[in-house]
Amino acid sequence: MKKISTKEFIWYAACGLVIVFGIICMVFGIIGYHMPASNNFIKDFEAKIPLDLRIWGIIFMAAGVVVAVIALVVNAKKADREVEKKNRREQRLAAQSNMNIEVKSAVQIVEEKPAEEPAPESK
Repeated sequence: MKKISTKEFIWYAACGLVIVFGIICMVFGIIGYHMPASNNFIKDFEAKIPLDLRIWGIIFMAAGVVVAVIALVVNAKKADREVEKKNRREQRLAAQSNMNIEVKSAVQIVEEKPAEEPAPESK
Protein backbone atom coordinates (compact mmCIF):
# COMPACT_ATOMS: atom_id res chain seq x y z
CA MET A 1 0.00 0.00 0.00
CA LYS A 2 1.27 3.42 -0.96
CA LYS A 3 1.97 5.92 1.80
CA ILE A 4 0.13 9.22 1.74
CA SER A 5 2.43 12.08 0.76
CA THR A 6 2.66 15.22 2.87
CA LYS A 7 1.10 17.31 0.12
CA GLU A 8 -1.85 14.92 -0.16
CA PHE A 9 -2.31 14.90 3.63
CA ILE A 10 -2.33 18.72 3.73
CA TRP A 11 -5.04 18.82 1.05
CA TYR A 12 -7.21 16.35 2.95
CA ALA A 13 -6.67 18.17 6.25
CA ALA A 14 -7.57 21.53 4.68
CA CYS A 15 -10.72 20.07 3.15
CA GLY A 16 -11.63 18.53 6.49
CA LEU A 17 -11.24 21.91 8.20
CA VAL A 18 -13.47 23.60 5.60
CA ILE A 19 -16.11 20.89 6.09
CA VAL A 20 -15.93 21.23 9.88
CA PHE A 21 -16.24 25.03 9.53
CA GLY A 22 -19.35 24.47 7.39
CA ILE A 23 -20.85 22.19 10.06
CA ILE A 24 -20.11 24.81 12.74
CA CYS A 25 -21.82 27.49 10.64
CA MET A 26 -24.86 25.25 10.22
CA VAL A 27 -25.05 24.52 13.95
CA PHE A 28 -24.80 28.21 14.83
CA GLY A 29 -27.49 28.97 12.25
CA ILE A 30 -29.82 26.41 13.83
CA ILE A 31 -29.06 27.68 17.33
CA GLY A 32 -29.64 31.28 16.22
CA TYR A 33 -32.97 30.33 14.64
CA HIS A 34 -34.25 28.82 17.91
CA MET A 35 -32.69 31.33 20.31
CA PRO A 36 -34.91 33.92 22.00
CA ALA A 37 -34.84 37.33 20.36
CA SER A 38 -33.78 39.21 23.51
CA ASN A 39 -30.09 38.25 23.42
CA ASN A 40 -29.73 36.68 19.97
CA PHE A 41 -26.24 37.71 18.86
CA ILE A 42 -26.38 35.18 16.04
CA LYS A 43 -29.36 36.88 14.38
CA ASP A 44 -27.52 40.20 14.72
CA PHE A 45 -24.54 38.69 12.93
CA GLU A 46 -26.74 37.14 10.23
CA ALA A 47 -28.25 40.57 9.57
CA LYS A 48 -24.79 41.80 8.54
CA ILE A 49 -24.07 39.00 6.03
CA PRO A 50 -25.99 38.34 2.81
CA LEU A 51 -27.08 34.75 3.58
CA ASP A 52 -28.06 32.74 6.67
CA LEU A 53 -25.37 30.81 8.50
CA ARG A 54 -27.09 27.56 7.53
CA ILE A 55 -26.70 28.41 3.84
CA TRP A 56 -23.05 29.38 4.37
CA GLY A 57 -22.53 26.08 6.15
CA ILE A 58 -23.92 24.16 3.21
CA ILE A 59 -21.72 26.15 0.81
CA PHE A 60 -18.57 25.49 2.87
CA MET A 61 -19.39 21.80 3.24
CA ALA A 62 -20.05 21.39 -0.48
CA ALA A 63 -16.84 23.24 -1.38
CA GLY A 64 -14.81 21.09 1.01
CA VAL A 65 -16.28 17.88 -0.33
CA VAL A 66 -15.73 18.89 -3.97
CA VAL A 67 -12.09 19.85 -3.36
CA ALA A 68 -11.50 16.63 -1.38
CA VAL A 69 -12.95 14.52 -4.20
CA ILE A 70 -10.80 16.35 -6.76
CA ALA A 71 -7.69 15.78 -4.62
CA LEU A 72 -8.63 12.12 -4.22
CA VAL A 73 -9.10 11.62 -7.97
CA VAL A 74 -5.82 13.38 -8.82
CA ASN A 75 -3.85 11.35 -6.29
CA ALA A 76 -5.52 8.10 -7.35
CA LYS A 77 -4.63 8.77 -10.98
CA LYS A 78 -1.06 9.54 -9.92
CA ALA A 79 -0.85 6.28 -7.99
CA ASP A 80 -2.27 4.34 -10.96
CA ARG A 81 0.37 5.87 -13.25
CA GLU A 82 3.11 4.83 -10.85
CA VAL A 83 1.80 1.25 -10.71
CA GLU A 84 1.55 1.08 -14.52
CA LYS A 85 5.07 2.48 -14.84
CA LYS A 86 6.38 -0.16 -12.42
CA ASN A 87 4.60 -2.94 -14.33
CA ARG A 88 6.00 -1.76 -17.68
CA ARG A 89 9.49 -1.64 -16.19
CA GLU A 90 9.13 -5.20 -14.88
CA GLN A 91 7.88 -6.38 -18.28
CA ARG A 92 10.84 -4.74 -20.04
CA LEU A 93 13.29 -6.36 -17.64
CA ALA A 94 11.61 -9.75 -18.11
CA ALA A 95 11.73 -9.36 -21.89
CA GLN A 96 15.43 -8.44 -21.79
CA SER A 97 16.25 -11.42 -19.62
CA ASN A 98 14.29 -13.74 -21.97
CA MET A 99 16.34 -12.57 -24.98
CA ASN A 100 19.43 -14.23 -23.53
CA ILE A 101 17.82 -17.69 -23.52
CA GLU A 102 19.29 -20.05 -26.13
CA VAL A 103 16.91 -21.75 -28.50
CA LYS A 104 17.67 -25.49 -28.47
CA SER A 105 15.15 -26.68 -31.01
CA ALA A 106 15.78 -25.20 -34.40
CA VAL A 107 12.97 -24.71 -36.84
CA GLN A 108 13.47 -26.29 -40.26
CA ILE A 109 12.84 -23.89 -43.07
CA VAL A 110 11.02 -25.51 -45.96
CA GLU A 111 11.45 -23.93 -49.36
CA GLU A 112 8.10 -23.05 -50.74
CA LYS A 113 7.24 -23.91 -54.32
CA PRO A 114 5.22 -21.37 -56.22
CA ALA A 115 1.64 -22.42 -56.64
CA GLU A 116 0.63 -23.53 -60.13
CA GLU A 117 -2.09 -21.54 -61.68
CA PRO A 118 -5.10 -23.64 -62.58
CA ALA A 119 -6.04 -23.79 -66.22
CA PRO A 120 -9.03 -21.70 -67.15
CA GLU A 121 -12.16 -23.72 -67.64
CA SER A 122 -13.69 -23.67 -71.04
CA LYS A 123 -17.38 -23.24 -71.50
